[in-house]
Amino acid sequence: GPQEMFENWLLVEDIQVKDAMTLDANHVLIVYKQNGQEITRRVVRGPTLFIPDAQEWIHDFDWHGCDLSNLGRWIPHAHKFTKLSNVPSQIYLNVRDVRTNDDTLLLVKLMVFYELSDIETMLNYTHDPIADFINAVSSDIIAIASQMSYEEFLQQTHQLNQLASYPQLTSRADRIGFKIKKVFYRGYQASSALQATHDEAVEKRTKLKLYREEEEQQQHLQEFKLKREKKRTKLKQEMERKIQEHTQELERLKQDTVIVKEKLI
Repeated sequence: GPQEMFENWLLVEDIQVKDAMTLDANHVLIVYKQNGQEITRRVVRGPTLFIPDAQEWIHDFDWHGCDLSNLGRWIPHAHKFTKLSNVPSQIYLNVRDVRTNDDTLLLVKLMVFYELSDIETMLNYTHDPIADFINAVSSDIIAIASQMSYEEFLQQTHQLNQLASYPQLTSRADRIGFKIKKVFYRGYQASSALQATHDEAVEKRTKLKLYREEEEQQQHLQEFKLKREKKRTKLKQEMERKIQEHTQELERLKQDTVIVKEKLI
């Protein structure tokens, strides 16, 4: 447009009026075109105003979408769109039914930072990269937890912030045209009974630690007092010894004086 066209039913099958598509610099369109039996595909990058030809149609993406009422839970086919973002992004993931080697079930919360690096590879090798991320990171977490007990898992959670702990996630992302930039561990969730038991154990350990520290401080104080008392006693004995020596010296001098006087007489 702008254009006027008469819908001649002998020549025209259908006329539809649609808005042109506005693309900013951070989005692209995937456009298909049919020429006879051949179908070609091209990437339209923004910023631009795109108007498709009569033989062209736009790719519809159908990915997992985040459940807004439960952050970290993903619903199949919940995110439908046509404008593909090509800027780095992140998703919240909750990995459910993670079992340790002592049969403790956990829910592990993560945040995955990723970037689309190759659009053609993504179009060729996946229909839903979010689903691929979910499956891959779940496999990595389950593999890690299966080698540890519940207590060991809690002590080693710092490993979940290291990208090297997610070989399946990074490998799968590379195969579908994405790069995983970082994985951030957001915590875990256990059953209410297990969590209560763990909290009670933590509280007991904390009390014992505080009691031990208090006892150590009391012992240090007693040792300090004993040292001071010992030093004070030693000083007192030294003073008494000197006084006694002085008294004896005076007595000796007195006797010497008496002897001298007797000799003079």
